[in-house]
Amino acid sequence: MNPSGRSLLAIVAGVAVWACAGRAPAEESPPALVLGEFVDDYGIRYSIDADQWVQHPGVRYHLRAWHPADRFAVAQNDSGNPGDGGLWTRIDWAALADSSEYEWAFCYAAYRAPTQADAVLAERTRRDTPRTGCNGYPFSRMKRVAQPER
Repeated sequence: MNPSGRSLLAIVAGVAVWACAGRAPAEESPPALVLGEFVDDYGIRYSIDADQWVQHPGVRYHLRAWHPADRFAVAQNDSGNPGDGGLWTRIDWAALADSSEYEWAFCYAAYRAPTQADAVLAERTRRDTPRTGCNGYPFSRMKRVAQPER
């Protein structure tokens, strides 16, 4: 095997080990901005923590890797979701500085990627044009809501 082949093999092996671990390293923690209870501008409620992104009432994503510097996370779709169970989703976000009611916005940049690596490599969204930057559609704007009583 030539040297570049060995390098590629080492990279692939490293990615495989990281992917099998199921979680990003500690330094890749989610930003506080996207954690909590939210309602989007379509009236859909979300519960987001470091491990799960739940789009109520019944769509769940298991967050596997956070990439805060690039403002996206990668999740595996829950097998019980109404569609695309077991596939991979990339969730891109952007802070909204000029919006009084909405703090941030997100886009499902990829939502049926066959692998985690495919989700990571999905085409980047256009955060500079949030009305059309989500694959031709608008980003969903998010406002924080009080946590439900338990």
